[in-house]
Parts: sequence; structure tokens; C-alpha cells
Amino acid sequence: MSHETGASGSGVVRNSALSFVAPAQPATNSQSSQGSQEQMDQSERLMPAGLKALYDTCSKVYAGQPNPLQVTTRLKYWLGGQDPLDYISMYWNPGIPEEHIPPHWHYVSFGVSDLHGDGRVHPLPEAGDHCSGYGLELTLRLAADRGQSPPVWPAALLQALARYIFATGNKFCAGDHISWHAALDGSGSRVRHLLVAEDPQLHTVDTPHGSVTFLQMVGCTTRELRAAQRGSGFEVLKLISEDPKCGGKWLVTSVSRRRSARCLTTKTRQLVHLAGVSARVNWQKYCASEEEQCSLSPSLERQIKETLQRGLTSMTDRGSEGHNMSTDSFEMSSMERALPQLPDMVQESWREDSIEYLEGVHLMLNREGASLLPLAINGRVLHSSHFTWRQGARTVTLLPPSVSGAFATTRRPFALTGTWLQILIPKELAEDMSKKVAPLANLAEIDSETDEEGSQDTTTAPTIPFTLSWPGYKLKISVLPDTEFL
Repeated sequence: MSHETGASGSGVVRNSALSFVAPAQPATNSQSSQGSQEQMDQSERLMPAGLKALYDTCSKVYAGQPNPLQVTTRLKYWLGGQDPLDYISMYWNPGIPEEHIPPHWHYVSFGVSDLHGDGRVHPLPEAGDHCSGYGLELTLRLAADRGQSPPVWPAALLQALARYIFATGNKFCAGDHISWHAALDGSGSRVRHLLVAEDPQLHTVDTPHGSVTFLQMVGCTTRELRAAQRGSGFEVLKLISEDPKCGGKWLVTSVSRRRSARCLTTKTRQLVHLAGVSARVNWQKYCASEEEQCSLSPSLERQIKETLQRGLTSMTDRGSEGHNMSTDSFEMSSMERALPQLPDMVQESWREDSIEYLEGVHLMLNREGASLLPLAINGRVLHSSHFTWRQGARTVTLLPPSVSGAFATTRRPFALTGTWLQILIPKELAEDMSKKVAPLANLAEIDSETDEEGSQDTTTAPTIPFTLSWPGYKLKISVLPDTEFL
């Protein structure tokens, strides 16, 4: 989307729903209005069935906006383009000020679901498939004053999220959280992450190619993200919707918002719902060093030194936040969504002869993955529940002895099958880990509201890289830079 048009280098903004199938033809007088209506009628007949079903759904909400502003890709995905979303429409919504719902622009994607139904983007559905493509489209509501032109960064954000879905196959669900670690609009905003909700006005629709749910991306603060991780995304969304300063019940994002929703809980005191995350993770066999105080093996220390030497160059290339706010290179953070259960790919399918039992394990996590170790221990393992980190097929699960169906046992606590490592944590080890890993919670992004009332934690985060060690259990955990993980 180019800056001249308010779009990226791979797209263009045009003011017409007709651009779904043809360039916009703005009416210049009453005579041409009839011609434009005829063009629209013809365009609707030519419009792919999946696209038309979504467009009709939007038209029911925005009947007076048949030609919304729209971002469309220059080179379509099926022709080799990098952006999966064919179109992103921007509808003006006056909100309901008396209900604390501010006026806003409503961004709606077209392309995560199957628009064409001919296999050009999504595989042809198999018998029993009920979803169109990935079964969802993305939306975002951005607070704006009347007469204010819509910025295009939300469209770039939705494109980045769509690329992530297409690249990984991981779909978002309502209640999920997305760690972004950068102001959504590239400014100094405290709104730096996303929660996922169902769109309050665009409901699930049945198209000729299957059902489509509209999922709304909701900007949130670091404090709100932590509350979602340690509790429930739905609970945080409810608190945001009930706070008149936070966008109202339609969850309108305002990048100028200076505080989090009230009554958030960010401390882990009880069982949490978050069962796992995607993160940078790896492991190697445990090697006892002559001095257990030594954090890392010489080879790993050498790799880290090389990484740190590359660090300044890497940060310069990607910006001070570690992100480049462009359509083609904006990256998802390491956290993508909770895993509802142990990995399906191997659960209940292992054989005794396919399991390798290790004498000890040296677990390696990136900053964000390690920041959830206190939650994994205090909010899961000590409550007889498991917690999982996953990077692609590579998977690590911490679990207490009480979890049934595991192939790690009290006698053989480190069990590996394929790319899935299970680490059984007995209660006495979990209690000791709880104390030692507590400072790791501060590895996550610093709370942008530490200057406000309600911030109690003053613990200093440890400096990366470093290692925690439990020699008696032959377990080490190292926290390394992202660049150490393939």
C-alpha cells in the first residue's frame, strides 16, 4: 500500500464497492447515477458467490454505504502476491454516543474465507467441511471524529494477521490474545496488543462455500494482555466493554487511550485457563558442568556472543520495537493463541518403543515464552494441570504427576517422542521453581502504566541470556534471544 494513496506498496485505496470486479466509476451528475447503478447491478452479477455473500452481510448493516472506501491488493494472492486479503472495506459508523460507543471506522476483511470456491486460494472443500476457507474474516473498529479520513495502518495490520493465518494454518478464536509488542499505529500509544472477539454487528453468515464468522481485533494495553493470559480473554473483553472510557460494548479501539480497563487482575493466584502458547523453544540433553553456577556451555556462550554482536544491526533493521510497520514484513509476535489441550498430533498415539527417555534436559525459551514460566508453574502445574510451548511441530509440555495419559513418569520424568518433549515436574520441584522463576514474569514488556495507581511489582527482570539450574533434578532452563531459535 503506497503512502501516496494511503495504502501499502501492494495495494491501493479506491472509493467503490464496484472495485470488487471493476475500477470505480464515480457518478458526476444525475444522468451518470443511472449508469453507475447499472454498473453496480452488473458487478453484483459478476461478483464471486462467496464475496457477494459477505458483501450482502455488510450491506445490511451499512445500507447507506454501497461504495465504501476500500483497500485492494495490486497483485492478487493467487497470482503470486504476498497479501491474502483481496479487499479491506472501511465503513463509517456513527456509534451510539449515549451508550459510550464512539464514532468509528469499521474495517472488514475479504479473503480469509473462500471468496471464489474454485480452488485458486483455498482447497476445494471436502465432504463434511462446514467452513468457508478458514471460516472467518477479520474486522477492527477504530475511533475517529466525523470527517476524519480513515488511516490505512489497520488494513496493514489485518493483512499481517491474515498472512500469519495462511502461513501457519493457525486460526484465531474469540477470547484469544495476540502479543504484538508495538504500538498498533506506530506511535507511542499504550495500545500495543490485541484481543479477539466476535464482531457485535456482523454475525456468522452461511455462504455458498460454507460458514464465515467475523472476528473483531480489539486493541489492548499490556496490562489487559497480562490479565487475559493469567485469566480469561472473555473476562477482559467484558471489563473493556463495561468501561465507558474503553470503547463501549462494541469494543471500539482507541489508540489515544491512556489507561486500562478497571478491575483487572494480573496476579496468578489460582488455576488459569491458558494451557499453552506458541513460542520460540528448543532443548538439548542435560550436561552437568563442573560449576553449576556456569550458565551455559562454551558452544552456547559462543553462539550468544555472536548473536549479541548481530543484535544492534538486527534492531536497526527492524526498528526500535523489533517491528517494521509495513505490509510485507510486519511479523506476528511469538504468542499466537492458547492450546486447548495436549498436541493432537501425538496424543494417545505413542508406543513404548517410540519413546526416548532422557537423563536430563536443558530447556531453552525466548524472552516471551520464559515470561510465562511463573504462570505455567503457579497457575497450571501446581494446580494439577499441564502447560505447553510450541514452535511449529516442536513441542514442550510441563506436567505434574497427576496428569493421566502422559508418557513421562515419576521414575522417567523426561520423555521424548518425535518432536514432543514431556517434562514431569514433581510437587517439591514445582514449589522450588515457583520461587526461582518469579522474576521471569518481568521479562514481558514493561507495563506501560507503571506510573499509575495499581502497579505494585518492582522486581527487576533478569538480563538475557541467563540460566536457571536444578542439578538434583538434572534440569536447566535458559532464556535466550529470539535469534537463537530456528
